[in-house]
Amino acid sequence: MICLEIILMIDWVTAKLPCNNNIRSGCVAKLDADGNVEWLTQSFMSVEGSHESSVGIKSLTPSTIQISGNPAKWLQGHNLFGTNDLKTLMAKFFSRLYEAMANEGLNPTIEQCEAIEKGVYTVSRIDINETWFLKNQADVKAWIRAAGSKVSMPHRGKGVFSGDTLYWGKGSKYYFLKCYSKGDEINSKKSNFPSELRTPQMLEYADKALRLELVLCSKALREWHLNVPCNWTLETPKMLLLQVVRSLDMSNNFKLSSTVTDGMATGLRLAYFAWLSGIDLRAELPKNTFYRYRRKLKEHDIDIALVRDIDKPADNVIPLIRVLEAEPVGIPDWAFDQGLVACA
Repeated sequence: MICLEIILMIDWVTAKLPCNNNIRSGCVAKLDADGNVEWLTQSFMSVEGSHESSVGIKSLTPSTIQISGNPAKWLQGHNLFGTNDLKTLMAKFFSRLYEAMANEGLNPTIEQCEAIEKGVYTVSRIDINETWFLKNQADVKAWIRAAGSKVSMPHRGKGVFSGDTLYWGKGSKYYFLKCYSKGDEINSKKSNFPSELRTPQMLEYADKALRLELVLCSKALREWHLNVPCNWTLETPKMLLLQVVRSLDMSNNFKLSSTVTDGMATGLRLAYFAWLSGIDLRAELPKNTFYRYRRKLKEHDIDIALVRDIDKPADNVIPLIRVLEAEPVGIPDWAFDQGLVACA
């Protein structure tokens, strides 16, 4: 079966699936000071898939299991590209999972298998990502750096970096957005990208890839009635992600109005104009003064900790909005020819 409109992929999924089981995955317990058990919960068992990728699985009840992981990566060994068809992806994933664990405690009925195929189960987290191609990895990194200082999300503010990944709204129980270089990710020291998949074509694809990823948490999924996959269509992931992406404020407005600056204390006003001209105020001001001015200026969405590079030619700066208005990347033909796509 071919998953249609493959320009966007379902990444991470946490789901409760109907399945008779007698899985023994071990437990995690909390003990009080006297050694009495305060609580006890099943731990996840790791199940290996394609190219040593893995997902977590545990028993919730004798007729329900929970899985957490990246189904596309588990099926095909990577998540450079995948599918936007949640129901088909999960049905194929469960079929392979059953094959892998037929002798290890999974005993689904025909009715349970049919329910999974139809999407009649619940999900508590789904990650959706889309990829845009830039000229090279340097341009991808430049876009992310610029977005970190210029792009904000309604009700979540400006982005915050954690390592090389840029987040908007991280920690929200509803949803948050993150942005990163796929090339950086698969080449990092922590990467488990399979060596046998490090072909020139795959590496070139990753190096040019600017990835935006929407993490949907349980509260949003429930409120939007999307915690049951049978309510998803092929268009749902694209609609959700692009709705959030289009809400991003990319006004690039660093200049405050004269009304605002005239109302500032003299020292704060001089510091703002110095920062606007490219001066590194952290190196120029006493520590307490720097942080006091920073706190005041952040009320106007100005962060003086981010030094402005005014010497960089304007034509070297990648227009943020123009990148996201471009058509996202689809799956290349060579990926199908080489059997690198699971839902095909």
